[in-house]
Amino acid sequence: MERGVSVVSAKPNCSAIMEKAYRNVSYLFGAVLLLVFVAFYKTYFGLFPQFTGIHGLIHSHAITVLLWLLLLIIQPILIVRKQVALHRVLGKATYGFVPVMVILLVLVARSGQLHQKDLGVFLVNILDVSLFVAFYGLAIAYRHHPAYHARFMVMTILPFISPALGRLPQIPLPPGIPYLLIVAGLLLYERFHRKVYKPYLISLGISLGLFLPLLGLFLFGMPLVEQLWQVCFG
Repeated sequence: MERGVSVVSAKPNCSAIMEKAYRNVSYLFGAVLLLVFVAFYKTYFGLFPQFTGIHGLIHSHAITVLLWLLLLIIQPILIVRKQVALHRVLGKATYGFVPVMVILLVLVARSGQLHQKDLGVFLVNILDVSLFVAFYGLAIAYRHHPAYHARFMVMTILPFISPALGRLPQIPLPPGIPYLLIVAGLLLYERFHRKVYKPYLISLGISLGLFLPLLGLFLFGMPLVEQLWQVCFG
């Protein structure tokens, strides 16, 4: 009888694992939201309430990005407060929300390119959208593995950090470099804390696998990029 009790008590508690994986990560997402607000204050948020010169597509894009960042903040809080059912409902709602968000990302990128052609920004747009889709897909694929799911959800903020930093003249980092620095920092953090390396190693591999070929195209293959641009927008 005592052995049976010992075996049952040794089973991992899924809710406890999720709570541990998500604890305090809302502060990170909140910091990114603040970064986005500061970076886009002059060109968007500071134009409230008239928003002169801003058309509906930009508003739709901004709303979906803000909702995504708010969702990332709320979801860990729900886990810590043991409201797992609501967390899962909101998670399932993203199955419909994220495709709309991605379509708007593509449409905004298209609108920008048609307004002012920039092959470098075109490549960065490809990188950002691809990373977001990849990390969100992995987060959903590992939704029953809380430690991995939480870390891949953290990775979905990367595509929103570089555009924000690019609008801060004090931080002149080339596109893609912030992604690699952040993933490297998270790997270092895991080294001294929970030691869950695999999600960040996968994320680093995906980031390098997308960034290096696009960088190669930017440095040595601009005629090919021009052809790709014409296929997409010509």
